[in-house]
Amino acid sequence: MMVTVNPCFHWIGYHLTSSLLQEGIEVIGIDPIVDAKSDLLYMYVGRNSNFQHFFQRSDKENHVQQSKDEWEVDLVDGGLLVRQEDEERDWIELPLLYGEWMDIQKTGVQEKEELVQWIMEHQAIYIGNFLETFMGNFLDHQPLIIQQRVEDKDTITERVDALWNCEQLLRKI
Repeated sequence: MMVTVNPCFHWIGYHLTSSLLQEGIEVIGIDPIVDAKSDLLYMYVGRNSNFQHFFQRSDKENHVQQSKDEWEVDLVDGGLLVRQEDEERDWIELPLLYGEWMDIQKTGVQEKEELVQWIMEHQAIYIGNFLETFMGNFLDHQPLIIQQRVEDKDTITERVDALWNCEQLLRKI
């Protein structure tokens, strides 16, 4: 199996790419790498022998032969478009997600405690939990059913600490 992820260095695309690679799946990532965050995320997966990166879809099409075992996952308009052989297989509307490398500024919060409150108020789902469900269903070719998990404040706070550390790292770059 081979999966093309576009964009692979958007924070959600990065987590998807990383999850697929951890499963031993060959991943082709498409991303123009236009900022320091994309460049940093490339460093985390770029050396994996199952990963190939292209700046544009046309570059990939010129260098990689499409196979029947290839899937494409595109992050578009708040959802994931899953295709095989250029045919749409699934449209997954993304729930409100949070996790490492997300753009915290889009939430409008300034402090860690505010982010914890934002997550709880909006019942945001941790990216790792979402991808655990997505990966299980994707690999088994089953429809995706997202169930809301109620997380305690301590778990959310731990995850926000990790997210905040990522944000601080980006500010240093």
